[in-house]
Amino acid sequence: MSTFAVVVVGFALLVLLYSLVRYLGSAHNNLVEARERCEKAWSDVDVLLERRAEEVGRLADVAREHVSHEREVLEDVMEARKRAIEAQHPEEAADAMVALRESVENVYDLAGEYPELASSERLDELTTSIRTIEQRLENRREQYNEAVSAYNARLNKVPEWFVASYYGFERRTPFVASADARDGVNVSERLDLSADD
Repeated sequence: MSTFAVVVVGFALLVLLYSLVRYLGSAHNNLVEARERCEKAWSDVDVLLERRAEEVGRLADVAREHVSHEREVLEDVMEARKRAIEAQHPEEAADAMVALRESVENVYDLAGEYPELASSERLDELTTSIRTIEQRLENRREQYNEAVSAYNARLNKVPEWFVASYYGFERRTPFVASADARDGVNVSERLDLSADD
């Protein structure tokens, strides 16, 4: 084989090796970028969860001022708030959010029973704040789920699949509703229609 042929084959192999390394490096960078988008999206959700927990704590304080004898409801709110703050993963957060939402609904129900609580200006402000945070949370959860979906899809593509296997990238869990949240709302129970019969 001539020297020229050896140089050409060597150069072709070098170009091929360089292209392969760049291709796999690009796949790795894409996975890292997708993972970071997931982390940022979850961080956005986490910040709002924390803000909502703070507002719920203030709501419990307002309720305590007016109806301190309703200890069980207030303890439920504080326990649900604690679970929401401590949630580290989407599954835990989803369950904690359901519990928190139910305990807040119980405080709102108390407001219907106690006119001095219902007329509290702070209660109105906190209710509005919590509803606004809930709307923002819904948007952030959608963004998180979109980021997780894109990331998980990348893990199934070639060459990302090889890179993910080698570097230990793992699938992310999207934020899904808990079983309680998927159950239908019993409207007659909520409106207490059976009492009218």
